[in-house]
Amino acid sequence: MSNLLLLALVTAASAAAASRSAPQVGGGSCGAAMINGTYFYILSGTVSSNGQGVPYAEFGELVVNGAGGVSGNSHDNLDGQTSAYALSGTYTVQPNCTGSVSLKVNTQTQPSVALSFQVINNAQSMLIAVSNANEVVTGRAYRTTASNGAIECNQGSLSGLYGFALTGGESSAGRSFLYSNSGQLSADGNGNLTAASVANFGGTFSNISGTGTYSLASSCQGTAAITTQAGTSNYIIAVVQDGQQVLFLETDTATTVSGTAQPQFTAPQQAVVNAASFEPGMVAPGSLFSIFGTGLAAGGASAQTLPLPSDLTQTQVLLNGNPIPLIYVSPGQINAQMPTETPTDQPVTLAVASSAGTSNTVTFNVLPAAPGLFTINGSEAIVQNPNGSLNSSASPARVGDVLVAYLTGGGAVNSNAWISGAVSPAGPASVKSSYALTVGSQTAQVEYLGLTPGFVGLYQANFTLPQLAPGSYPIVVTVAGNTSNSALVNVGG
Repeated sequence: MSNLLLLALVTAASAAAASRSAPQVGGGSCGAAMINGTYFYILSGTVSSNGQGVPYAEFGELVVNGAGGVSGNSHDNLDGQTSAYALSGTYTVQPNCTGSVSLKVNTQTQPSVALSFQVINNAQSMLIAVSNANEVVTGRAYRTTASNGAIECNQGSLSGLYGFALTGGESSAGRSFLYSNSGQLSADGNGNLTAASVANFGGTFSNISGTGTYSLASSCQGTAAITTQAGTSNYIIAVVQDGQQVLFLETDTATTVSGTAQPQFTAPQQAVVNAASFEPGMVAPGSLFSIFGTGLAAGGASAQTLPLPSDLTQTQVLLNGNPIPLIYVSPGQINAQMPTETPTDQPVTLAVASSAGTSNTVTFNVLPAAPGLFTINGSEAIVQNPNGSLNSSASPARVGDVLVAYLTGGGAVNSNAWISGAVSPAGPASVKSSYALTVGSQTAQVEYLGLTPGFVGLYQANFTLPQLAPGSYPIVVTVAGNTSNSALVNVGG
C-alpha cells in the first residue's frame, strides 16, 4: 500500500452474571465490589424540628472501598443553617441492586444515620432515601469518574455551558418562601462564571443575571460565588461523572437551596477524543487526537509541511499554555498530535486560540497508552495483507498470514529520535508498555507493535493471523492495560 493511500485512509477516518430466575435483556446482578471509588451526593427534603417540618438539604462526599466500608464528609443545611460533619460506616448491596448504608457522625460510637439506595447505571450513580424517622429526604449520588480510576480536577474540569436548576426555600422578614432558580451557567475553565436565569421566590418570578468565580480542588470539590442584582450567593460544588454533572449546595444563612447542572452540549472533557476510535479520554503522548466544538477556526486548513506547524489559519491548540502540532483545523473539528513529552496520569489543560479569541479551558488526563484502531466506514479495521492490498471481504487474509493493523495511541516507544510533530524514526521504535492483540477470541502472535516510519503519530501492529474459520472477526489491541476499539478483519478459506 502506498504511503499516500494509507495516509488518506487514516486521516479520513464484563457484564455481571445474569439472573437465573427470569431472563432479562440488559440485566445483571449487583454486589458490594461494584460500588467502589469516590461519590458525591446531593439530598433535599423536609425534616421535623420542634414539631414542625423545615426544609433540609445536604451535600457530601463518600469514599467507598468496594468491601463494605465507607468514609467521607457532609455539609447539611437545616432551615438555613449549614453544618459540616465527618462520616464513617458500612454498606451492603443485594444482588437485586438495592442497598443500605449505616453512618456514624463525627466521633459517635454508634451509627445514627441510615440510608437506603438503588444502584443504577452500573454503579455510576445511586438513588438515595434517608431512612431515619421524621425525615423525608431523597437524592442522588454520583461517582466522580466513569470508572474507579484516579480522581484529579482543576478549574478546567468545570468548563463550557451548563443548564441548571436549584430548588429549596429562603427566608425573608421572618417568613419562609419556596424558591427555585433555573437557567444557564457558563464557566470559562479558568475560574470565572456568568449566569442568567429565572428565579421564583414565593410565586414571584424575576429575571436575574450575574457573574462570579469558582475554585476546584484536585478532589473535584470546590466553592463558587455568583453575584446578581439580588446579592451574592455562595455554594459548595462538586464535578462528577467526568464533567457530566455538577452538584450545588448554597451555604448562605436563611437559605436551604440545592440542585444540579448539566452540560448543554457534550461535556468539554468528552469532546477531546482519540483520532482513530473517537473514544473520549483515550489520548496518550504522541498520539493523534481530535477536538470537537464550535467556532474553533475561521475555516478549514490542513498542514502542508513537516514537521507539523503549531498554527493553521491563526488557530492554535494550547496544551498547558503551549502550542502543539496541528494536522487539520475547521470551525467544528481540529486534528492534532499530543506532544510526546506530555505528562501522564495527571491533569493537563487545553484551549483553542484563534483570531476570534481564546476558548474555554478544558482539563483532562493523558494516559500512558490509549490505543485506537483506524477503520474504514467505522467497522472494518485498516489492515494490510501480505501482498500490500487492503484487507476486505473481497480481499481477505488467510490463516498464518502476517498482517499489519494501523492505530494510534501506543504511548512511549524505545527510541530517542521521536520528536513531536516530526515523522517517526526510520528504524523500529517499539512500544515500551506491555501489549496484546486478539482476533476473535484468540490471542495473536505480535511480531512488532510500534511507530510506523515516515508518519506522524501513526503506529502499526504486525501480527500473525491465528487459526480461524472463514469469516469476519473483531481485532482488539491492548497496551498498558488500556483496550482499543473493536474493528473487523476478514479471513478467507
